[in-house]
Amino acid sequence: MVIYLTLIAIFFSSMVYGIIGFGDALVLIPIITPIIGIKNAIILVNIWGIFPALLNFIKYREFLDKGYFFRFLSLGIPATILGTYLIIILQVEWIELILGCFILIYSSLKLVKYLKTHDNIEIKNEINSTEPFIFFGGFSYGLLTGLISAAGPINVALLEKTGHYRESFIENFAAIGTMLSFSRIPFYFFEGMFPYELLIIFLLAFPVIFLGTKLGHQITPKIPVKKFQIIIFFFLLGISLKSIISSSISLIN
Repeated sequence: MVIYLTLIAIFFSSMVYGIIGFGDALVLIPIITPIIGIKNAIILVNIWGIFPALLNFIKYREFLDKGYFFRFLSLGIPATILGTYLIIILQVEWIELILGCFILIYSSLKLVKYLKTHDNIEIKNEINSTEPFIFFGGFSYGLLTGLISAAGPINVALLEKTGHYRESFIENFAAIGTMLSFSRIPFYFFEGMFPYELLIIFLLAFPVIFLGTKLGHQITPKIPVKKFQIIIFFFLLGISLKSIISSSISLIN
């Protein structure tokens, strides 16, 4: 029963990832934590996340923005490694609470903007990947990824700010997520943190992830760009509320 429930959750989260390009960890971790524990959930989800990211990267590879990609990763990779080690000594609940409040404000403002706009958004070649703030965003994303494994909203904000929508958004999010995941996964094995007792679930997850992500790929092109952005920010709104509530409960206890 544990295996079946976990695989169903993995399929659903992979489909979400295939549709909007992020959110698998934010969907999956709360669902499977009561089943396998928070530590095991974070480790396995981080490793599983490489596979749908690779599938998205391959699917939309012609949309890769190399300027954004290399600027983001130049500080993002070392920050991810730093955050992975800092998780041992820091109380991450305060970080999650502050991030949740920021996401709540940001996503609310963006939703108001898109819901008030009556015109559809057109995908134009107006990508700006030379802004210096991309370096800072990469560092912040990497650090929070290592600490709380849920820093996707920072990349969402940066990608929208630099003109990446739908397929371009998904591709560049996937490319960055893949590289940062590879940079921290060796830590789990070198430190003896990988849950080998869950090896069967770990292996069975990959074909399920493939099917869920591919189903998501069929849905994405059918979503207008404006609705795509609205879906993303509604999703972020839910993420922010979850982060605020869970971190507040942990700090009170």
